[in-house]
Amino acid sequence: MSYQSFVLKDEAELQQWLLRRLGAPLLKVELTADHLHDNIEDAKRWFAAKKGWRRFFTMNTIAGKGSYPLPLDCDVVVDVAFSYNPTDLAFLALPYWVPGENGQIPYSVFNVAGHSGGMYSSYVQTLQYIETAKKVLSAEQDWRQEGHDLLIYPQPNRSAVVIVEYTSHTVVVNDMTERDHEILKRYALALAKKDLGRIRSKFDSYPTAQGTVTMDGAALLEEASAEIEKLTEEIADSAMPMGFLVG
Repeated sequence: MSYQSFVLKDEAELQQWLLRRLGAPLLKVELTADHLHDNIEDAKRWFAAKKGWRRFFTMNTIAGKGSYPLPLDCDVVVDVAFSYNPTDLAFLALPYWVPGENGQIPYSVFNVAGHSGGMYSSYVQTLQYIETAKKVLSAEQDWRQEGHDLLIYPQPNRSAVVIVEYTSHTVVVNDMTERDHEILKRYALALAKKDLGRIRSKFDSYPTAQGTVTMDGAALLEEASAEIEKLTEEIADSAMPMGFLVG
């Protein structure tokens, strides 16, 4: 069966699924659209709190600019991946070259004379030297989050693309993986059963033209509690949801 057959496209489809699982249209379901909306929103909040929701977005840095606004749904930035051009050898030049004795540049791939190991040895030493120099000169880019802004320091000296990973409080139903979507809609169903059980438990039965109908409020409440407990264990055992790129 295809992915789309499992993942409902929007909240209206999810509400109709909840009603069908509760017996509609053959049975009267004493829940309003507001009840079902609250059940879905509570399920989203439960999912975000229990499992977490990680997202990614790409961002263009600008030379000389160190502060960038974060997406509105961002809670905490987890990591920032800085890009570089693997064919750009400019990082082997200034500002990391510091003259050594007699004006010679130590560990330079462009000055291999005197290195018994030859070009390869000089290259390895150059990389080691650059890593140390970057730390000493604070030239290696880093980041921190301040409120709803991402600060990059030192300020970029060129435009580049970075990938930002963050935790979000917003769960988008139709962006979820098949497994996560199944967990969320089953939890929403359990909450709907709980609400319906409370409503029906007010009366043991009610008369109809065909006779007395017994209410199943107590059974729904018991069933909902068992399902919520099972889903709480299931979500704790599952991995973090797979992220996706936006922007």
